[in-house]
Amino acid sequence: MKYLFCIISALLLSGCSTISGIGDAVGSINPFDRSDEKSKEAQGKVAGETDRISILELNETLKESETIKPEQIVLPPAYANVNWPQVGGNAAHALQHTDAKGSFRKIWSKSTGKGSNRKGRVVAPPVTDDGLIYAMDGNNLITAMDVISGTKLWSYKVALRERQRTRIGRVGIVERVRDPLSILDGSGTDKESVGGGIAVENGKLFVTSGLGVVSGLDSKTGEEVWRTITRTPMHSAPTAAGGRVFAVSDDNELFAFNAETGEVIWTYQGIVESARMLTAPSPAVVGDTVISGFASGELIALRVQNGSVLWQDALSSAGQLTPLASLNDIASGPVVDDGYVIASAQSGVTSAFDLRTGQRIWTQPAGSLNFPLLAGDFVYLAMTDGRIICMSKIDGSVIWITQLRSHKNIKKKKKRISYSGPILVGERLLVMSSKGKAITLNPYDGIILDEFKIGGNVFIAPVIANETVFVMTNSAKLIAFR
Repeated sequence: MKYLFCIISALLLSGCSTISGIGDAVGSINPFDRSDEKSKEAQGKVAGETDRISILELNETLKESETIKPEQIVLPPAYANVNWPQVGGNAAHALQHTDAKGSFRKIWSKSTGKGSNRKGRVVAPPVTDDGLIYAMDGNNLITAMDVISGTKLWSYKVALRERQRTRIGRVGIVERVRDPLSILDGSGTDKESVGGGIAVENGKLFVTSGLGVVSGLDSKTGEEVWRTITRTPMHSAPTAAGGRVFAVSDDNELFAFNAETGEVIWTYQGIVESARMLTAPSPAVVGDTVISGFASGELIALRVQNGSVLWQDALSSAGQLTPLASLNDIASGPVVDDGYVIASAQSGVTSAFDLRTGQRIWTQPAGSLNFPLLAGDFVYLAMTDGRIICMSKIDGSVIWITQLRSHKNIKKKKKRISYSGPILVGERLLVMSSKGKAITLNPYDGIILDEFKIGGNVFIAPVIANETVFVMTNSAKLIAFR
């Protein structure tokens, strides 16, 4: 009995926020719920598919500003970015205003592998670098293609080796009692894999996966340079900056890896949260600061060198009477620009913080599963209820609100539609819908400019490089528009 009490105590203590160095125990696992078939199906949908939860309407508390008018919006000049090397476009997740002229025309469409299924989900945005585009399917297959033609160049499958598969497969309480060290192992990740992503920097492609494997590949050949077993599913796409790779695990642990060797430099354990989305936010990195969100709603700034905490806050809803409001998860990650940190939680909160001090500057009742889009002094956001809004970066004032179609059957409020994005492309806001449409809006007043079919349902924000927009569908089809 005393032996069992010690194990249970260790499990409970894992809920505290802590920082650890090399050699410290990796945080305990928070397995996916397998209590019944219904919960399997609920968790089996792609992050961002908001019709998997019956969501009540958000309180109508967002009001357009009476002092800032749409005609006062001034956007930074558009530029043609050459690459989109990681989630959000760069390590700060702030690519601003990219360029593309004329109407969008499909130039190629290629299958990259298996789409979303019970054992895996398509959740990773593609990334581009030096003439190549990389995609990750629902079965942990990485494919490299020529960015112009879509020609496949190489592929790499993330997989557990047999010895690792045996270690990482332990999940039951009986097994944990028999072998206390199995508490450090993963949560059945050899059977299913959710989450992960890709990033490229300095000739290496970094891969995280729900299998608890983090890999560094040669970006030109796909050859594996290193692999690190974390013994916990990695739910976030990696962020690469300054010779380090950052990623967040299923159990709210932030890892800092050496980009050359894969060695774990330090980890930070956030508060473990059982109710969460199936992906984790990608950290943002600016200079010597890494800012990470967690499923608990924590937003924490740490030193890149050693993981020491600089400041921390939490995003949580107040007065939002919705099932989603109970999930404080920061699902997409923070955006950093000009000393501002902007972060959104799907519970119904978007806030701005001072990068240096962590002081909260403003808060708006706007929940989102997407990255906020920063463009000059303005913030654009695709909310969980289908509204696209424009806010002032300075004080959070709402300048305009556009309600997109929220359900396929609006009268009965059935078959909810979710939106991913936006990105700002040639003075157009571009968002994708879960029902297979792309929508462009005027960034100055929110008026819908155009709608066109994509060729598949989409739950991932589009990316752009060299004036070409790339869209990853839920069936793992990569489509290029120019």
